[in-house]
Amino acid sequence: MPDFFHLSAQVPDPNNDGWESEAFNDTVNARLNAFAAIVITAKTPGNAADIISEKATSNALRPHLTTAFNANGLTVQRGGAKSATQPFATALTSMLNPFKGGRPERVKFKVHNVMVAPQACEAYIEVSGAAADGGRIEQHANWKINWEKPGTGSELRIKSVAAAGFEEVTSAAPTIFTDATAAVLGGDDAFNGQYLFGNSHWRARIDAFNRFFKFGHNGIAVADVNGDGLDDVYSCQTGGLPNRLFLQQADGSARDGAASAGVDFLDSTRGALFADFDNDGDQDLALGLNGALMILQNDGGGKFAPRVRFPTVMNAFSLAAADYDQDGLLDLYVCRYYAEQEDGADLAAPVPYFDANNGGANFLLHNEGLDKASGWLTFSDATATAGLDVNNRRFSFAAVWDDFDNDGDSDLYVANDFGKNNLYLNTRGKFSDATAKTGLEDSAFGMSAATADINRDGITDLYVGNMFSSAGNRVTQQAQFRGGRDATFRPVFQRLARGNSMFRARLDGGQLAYEDVSVEAGVTLGRWSWGSIFMDVNNDGWEDVFVANGFVTGREPDDL
Repeated sequence: MPDFFHLSAQVPDPNNDGWESEAFNDTVNARLNAFAAIVITAKTPGNAADIISEKATSNALRPHLTTAFNANGLTVQRGGAKSATQPFATALTSMLNPFKGGRPERVKFKVHNVMVAPQACEAYIEVSGAAADGGRIEQHANWKINWEKPGTGSELRIKSVAAAGFEEVTSAAPTIFTDATAAVLGGDDAFNGQYLFGNSHWRARIDAFNRFFKFGHNGIAVADVNGDGLDDVYSCQTGGLPNRLFLQQADGSARDGAASAGVDFLDSTRGALFADFDNDGDQDLALGLNGALMILQNDGGGKFAPRVRFPTVMNAFSLAAADYDQDGLLDLYVCRYYAEQEDGADLAAPVPYFDANNGGANFLLHNEGLDKASGWLTFSDATATAGLDVNNRRFSFAAVWDDFDNDGDSDLYVANDFGKNNLYLNTRGKFSDATAKTGLEDSAFGMSAATADINRDGITDLYVGNMFSSAGNRVTQQAQFRGGRDATFRPVFQRLARGNSMFRARLDGGQLAYEDVSVEAGVTLGRWSWGSIFMDVNNDGWEDVFVANGFVTGREPDDL
């Protein structure tokens, strides 16, 4: 992610830097934000003459709808039929009618393309709020907006709108998910005294030598650690703050028990994984600490003892376990980002950042079984012998094990931030990089990966969380972008900004192949995505996708 680099104190000014399109975007965004505020607060939003031309027109902003999904109180409707031109105010009022009082609670625009001459832009719009008949409603569409300037010194006004891709989701209940944070964690001192303050608060209070990492790349792991039948949560923290183990109580609340469990490490910890490495029926714990990888043994009652330490495996970002050689013991794959320990605070530039291979090397740790000398397990570095040292320094964020080629063993997919992602196929414990030949050579700031059989054809499909960038989409579509340079790279940069990926698998004559169905599946706009998982949210037997997104909260906390 380019934002990792140190930014100059001088804020870029598109007016001075020759980017007229971005200067125009700034103006357009200001006007759209003003328009959104009027839509939320005004009784007659279509009559805002200072923002909307009196003669402004549009097609139907809420066209004739057809039902795409309807079950368990959740309805998804879409409209795409062509409609006649009408006054913009009329179309807008019709679009807002389903909301209580005709006034939504949130209106948000994302401008992803601009045209300076003639003055126009394309923007995704999201509108949500309470429905007129109870429950909730959310609308999504893409607007192409033509602007006009009535006279010298006047501001831009909306001249016409052409809407496409309209989708409306309604829920019969006021909420689908309820925020239970306070109910579960509100009675815990660690939560109230630490988590509620956020990274900015602690960054000003923790010494730099503690390896405080301002971006908050610290994972969680979930398991029943003490055998009481209730899932518990291990929360990794940045350097200087103790990791927490929130133990679920019988009443559904959670209390921190990290200290008594022996897992309240102060080291900067980005990745954690519960897994039964020693096959004794309880969940052991692997941790990616700043200075080493550690594996701790669970005594069965939720008390942990350090057993394995790999000082050569520093700065682990995430962990994934599988028995790749089918010897009955879980092995561990470690994703790393930085090349050396000191790079954690001062990242060397990935070169090139759309196909970098100069990051920290990932590791495959093979579980060798019981070691008589130590009395527990021992692990060895099997990265090279297993064939996973190929394309292995691509600033990796996450990995997922699955049997992609249906041959009965675990294959490996790795999502990389600055390099192309990798699919390694397993043949009797030896891996080969099959990314290109299977059609999975995606490069788009990969941050997470999840697998499921989305079309129930018996073959594993793949979803990858990337970064959607409205700015990236705008800039890479301008004629001056990389002007005079190799034009073959323009689509590469445009792909970097497109967003998330969905790959559907097929077997062609027994050969595994993947098709990029991201756009037609409507899953690219995951915003700045991090974690992504498949789960059947509505219990209809089909896998849905849940995406965690956002970034460091700034002055506009709603922009997540």
